[in-house]
Amino acid sequence: MPLEAAAAPPPALGRIRAHILRMTGLSTTAMKVLRTCNEPGVCANDLNRVIALDPVLTGRVLQLVNSAYYGLPSKVNSLTRAIILLGLNTVKNLVLSFAVFEVFSRHDAFRVFSADRFWEHSLAAAAAARLLAERSGLPLAEREEHFVAGLMHDIGKIPLNHLFPDAYRQAVREASAGGCGIRSGEKKWIGADHCRVGLMIARKWELSEELSAALAAHHPEGEAEEGKAAPAGGGVARAVALADLLAHRLGATLPGGPSVEAGGLEELALGFALTAGELEGLSGRVAGEVEKARIFLEIAARN
Repeated sequence: MPLEAAAAPPPALGRIRAHILRMTGLSTTAMKVLRTCNEPGVCANDLNRVIALDPVLTGRVLQLVNSAYYGLPSKVNSLTRAIILLGLNTVKNLVLSFAVFEVFSRHDAFRVFSADRFWEHSLAAAAAARLLAERSGLPLAEREEHFVAGLMHDIGKIPLNHLFPDAYRQAVREASAGGCGIRSGEKKWIGADHCRVGLMIARKWELSEELSAALAAHHPEGEAEEGKAAPAGGGVARAVALADLLAHRLGATLPGGPSVEAGGLEELALGFALTAGELEGLSGRVAGEVEKARIFLEIAARN
């Protein structure tokens, strides 16, 4: 029986919502870290007390702090010292990154594209978003927030390809053949796109408005809707939109390709006052940063 395009989105959305409700949430430690960092007057010792209760997470943070990812001049042996050096928000974003990878690292969640391919694209977008934040003169904590946003921007695709593999393959084929972008195919064949699903996940996890916007509005041709208007795409979302295209340009692609029309890369680059030559130079730097950022995934994947 031939597959038909989705005619009634509500049943698909209901299935997606039920899946997200059942889905493993962020770890207890990660949730405590996020809430602690939102409290007024929080200090390094407060955050240390939360993270130190999780020896595995403590080890991962210290491994990353002492890796080439940061390239600090001397070894850091104390978690408190690491928090002081990097800052509360930077460590918060590292913990969130580790927690997200843990939730979505199951290979059986990937049916239409491989986990390795997904994380390769996500890592390239994360590295590009971090470089854009650096170029804009943002402090370390905000650069790390851009990295996390890039790493997470496509997580809405995971439930879609897991729950509706046949429909998702059809969406991919149509997007690849017509150059219309995967979002159009997702909406046509499933009834919801990955931006909308990403926003649902962000709200389940109580993520910040900036990260929620990056998941919901990282494609300039439209925003997701979930119950109420999606958070407006601010600087982080715009950086992730450009980072996503740079990742595809470098060959770190996902089936269906990017979700913007031709010329979108140059248009987004203008928003960052990037000339064609600067854009080319940035692409070259992203490739180098991806290699350095692989350390992050290697540490995150360790038990």
